[in-house]
Amino acid sequence: MRSLLIVLSLTVLASCSTHSNHESNEVKANPREYQIGAYLWQQTSGEYRALVHQAYNIARERVERDLEDKHNRKRAVIFDIDETLLDNSVGGAQEIKLGLSWKDNKFNEWVKSRQAVAIPGTLDFVKFLKDRQVEIFYISNRALSMFDDTYANLQAVGFPVKKENLMLMGEDHSKESRRQIVLKKYDVVVYLGDNLTDFPGGFEKTSVEARNALVEKMQSDFGQKLIILPNPLYGDWERALPTDKSRIDLLKIKP
Repeated sequence: MRSLLIVLSLTVLASCSTHSNHESNEVKANPREYQIGAYLWQQTSGEYRALVHQAYNIARERVERDLEDKHNRKRAVIFDIDETLLDNSVGGAQEIKLGLSWKDNKFNEWVKSRQAVAIPGTLDFVKFLKDRQVEIFYISNRALSMFDDTYANLQAVGFPVKKENLMLMGEDHSKESRRQIVLKKYDVVVYLGDNLTDFPGGFEKTSVEARNALVEKMQSDFGQKLIILPNPLYGDWERALPTDKSRIDLLKIKP
């Protein structure tokens, strides 16, 4: 009887141990699992590179056409920074591999590291603008506290940047007031960005429907004055999504 009890006790212990090991070996769900494909696409696909080259080729043609018209006011081009000139995918990929969510707010540390690299085609286009004396402005919603690190990163990569032309976000999240400062002295030939709010036109809308309606209304401006770059990683489009449903429930399965 005693032997039987010992055997039963060992069996229970072994079962508990196996169950415990099984639990410890379970892979926890990554809070940003849905973004892994987006980061892989940006970092590895030729399609991504083709699209950004296409965007900058169009921008160059637009500026060349504008330079054929003689006028007295100086010309300018307004750029966004993140995912327009600088590629931050390495920083975001590190967060995903560590299992961090956006709420962990590691972007400040990434900016301080000054490791962002130039997006393909950007340096050639900016050199083209500088050679033709087109003024270059950088309007970004990076916080003002990031000014020194952003300025240093842009310079290190090779972008010509004047401190007065680097316009980061103060209290106003909208970029319109900063765009108006540029427009007082310059004719802006093109705006380049990866987010609709990088462009004039009132894109600071909250609903998906309102943003899409504005795009349809301004469709003739895209590829002309407004040049948009691909960014599958993040954007204001996510903020426009309803928050009372899961992402999978928002997917359309009918035309």
